[in-house]
Amino acid sequence: RARCENYAGLGFPRCYDEHKGSDFILVDGFSAMDEGSADVVAAADGVVTSIEQDQYDRCHVAGTSVSCDGNPMIANHVILRHADGTHTMYWHLMRDSVLVAVGDAVVCGQPMALVGSSGNSSMPHLHFQVELAPDDVVLDPYAGPSSQAQSWWREQDGPFGLPGQRCGG
Repeated sequence: RARCENYAGLGFPRCYDEHKGSDFILVDGFSAMDEGSADVVAAADGVVTSIEQDQYDRCHVAGTSVSCDGNPMIANHVILRHADGTHTMYWHLMRDSVLVAVGDAVVCGQPMALVGSSGNSSMPHLHFQVELAPDDVVLDPYAGPSSQAQSWWREQDGPFGLPGQRCGG
């Protein structure tokens, strides 16, 4: 069985079996979420193709699994389609925080929602995923020895850093 690795070749907890995409944990967890959370912004210009926003958003670890306290384990999300056919997906959003609708054109850096803990989520975080057309192959946008040579981010701050905040250039 293959060992999972993130783009920098690091194993658990930086990656885990069957997980694709990048998780960005909300510092201070539920208390930060309760104080207003953090914006989820579009990583590139695109068109909204799917949203979900009315699901329970306090899912958490319970023993060795995730619990949504008896609520359906459905993640609030926004999915964008970009001009090249690529899709970006933003999962685990805060309930009723989505600011866009299906069909809306968004620009890079535009706030779309707030970080939450909906669906199969152990704590407040954003799961960000890039899928390449036409086969929806999941791509890790970070450059590294276990990914591709060139970063898809305008700025990449090492194996533990957040992507930069620039959209152009």
